Order: sequence, then structure tokens, then C-alpha cells
Amino acid sequence: MKLDQLRAFIAVVETGSFRSAADAIHKTQPGISAAVKTLEAQYGILLFDRDSYRPTLTAEGHAFFQQSKKLISQAQQLENLGHDLAKGTEAPLHLCLSQMAVDDNSMMRIKAFQKQYPDTSLDITTDHLYGVQEALTKNQCEIAIGPRYGLDDRHAFIELNKITMVTVVSPELLDTLSINGNKVKQQSLYGIPQILVTNTTANSTENGHRYILPTGKRWYVNDFQTKKTMLMHGLGWARMPKHIIQSELENGQLVPIDVENFTSQNQLPIFMIRLRHQTQSYQANLFWEMMKNLSPIEK
Repeated sequence: MKLDQLRAFIAVVETGSFRSAADAIHKTQPGISAAVKTLEAQYGILLFDRDSYRPTLTAEGHAFFQQSKKLISQAQQLENLGHDLAKGTEAPLHLCLSQMAVDDNSMMRIKAFQKQYPDTSLDITTDHLYGVQEALTKNQCEIAIGPRYGLDDRHAFIELNKITMVTVVSPELLDTLSINGNKVKQQSLYGIPQILVTNTTANSTENGHRYILPTGKRWYVNDFQTKKTMLMHGLGWARMPKHIIQSELENGQLVPIDVENFTSQNQLPIFMIRLRHQTQSYQANLFWEMMKNLSPIEK
């Protein structure tokens, strides 16, 4: 068994075909097929059911795939460590934060860690929705901080805090809405764009957004700062993390609304997340344990 054979096998599973796998890892299709057949011959098992239109994992293939992903992840980490050691440098701790989780709580935690371990470098990226967990599976970070999107048995996670989500519009838009008691009628929002931050994952779909009206316009932006600016200019309505718009709520540039039959406001738990099978670096373990001591509930 060779790592290249495992990479070929994993590529077929993740892309859905031998041809797409060949394109994804820059190999020939016959080379991909030969790598998979060699693995099957070596262990005397069938990894794929080839009777269907697309290659489908057998029960043995599914189990083999799970362990293959673990091994490739560990091999990649070992390779990265080797390069860092050769340079005489310590690898930074890679964190991915949900854009919704860039608040005072997260910053105070990171500051506390940096104060206790001042020689540890941090490489921090931000993403949104399922993109945060995708950064973990693609080995782009060791630890993620964000809401519970896409978490399953592969993940270990600890709740760090909760953020408040609130639905808002500009005062000028509020004057155009139909009100029933204290609630805004859904129908009055159908002609106004609901502004959403784009789901950045490779298989991005609208399903990444849990709080959308079934009918109405939807506009997409890349980040919450753009979303806030558009809201302030009366270009739409949206749910926003309260900590991002606190000053705008206080000075009246944005106004909270309660929409009929819609989750206009709620508390959203924020978690620290890692992959259970992933071998953690020394720095990642330090960060995890420190955050764990600050937040005692681990799941």
C-alpha cells in the first residue's frame, strides 16, 4: 500500500468518478483505476460496486475510506512538520473562526492564550457556515470556532459561549412595512431582499441558511461588514449577530423587527471544534486544553 494509491482512492470517492479523480489530482484515468485495483488485490476486497452508473463504496470500501482519510491527514501533518523542522521554525497554530464568532469573547480567549504562550504564532482565517468545518476536513486549520453547522461523530467540540442573532432593517424601510400588532407581516418583506452571507463550501447550496423566508428576494454578499453597510443604506433586511451591529442599534441606524412565523431573534451557541482522528500539534493541544478549562462542557 502506497500513499499515492490511497490518494487516488480518496479522490474517486470525493469526486464521484474515476475521470474526475484523475483531473482533481492530476493523474491519468488509467493510473487512478490501476491504483484502486492494486489496493483491492492486495487485501482481497472490493472497494467499489461498479454495477451502478457511478462508483459506489461497498461496506468494506466505506470502512477503508474512513481509515484512509485519517492516514493521509496524519501523513500531511508529518510532512508539514518535517518542512518546518528543516527550516528551524516552529509551525504556527492554524485557527479558523466563523465570521459570526469574531466577538469580544473569542478575542479575549485568544489574547489570554497569547499572553500565556507568547512564543506561539497564530495563523487565523475566517469563514462562514459550513466553510468553517470544511477548513478542518481540508487540513487548512487544526481548530475551528463557530456554530454547530455540519458537526457529526467525526468532530469533538466544546461550547465556548452564545451570541445573539437579531433581525433588523433601516428606519426608512421600517416605515414601508405592514405591521400586525407588534409583528411584521412576512408578505411585506417579499419585495425586499433578504441579505445573506454566501455559503463558501465547495458544495454550496441555499440549504446552508437555516433562517430564510420561503418566498421573497435574496441577495448574497461575502462578509458581515458588507451586509451591515447594505442594511444601513436600506437595501434589504437580515438577521445579524448583535455584537456586530450594537452601535448601529444604539444610534438608531438599524432597528430590530419581529417577523410573523419567523425566528427573528435567538441565541446561537458557538463551539470550539476539531476532528477526532486528526493528530494535533503541540500548540493545538495547548490551545484546546486552555479553552477546555475555561469551558468545562465537552461533547
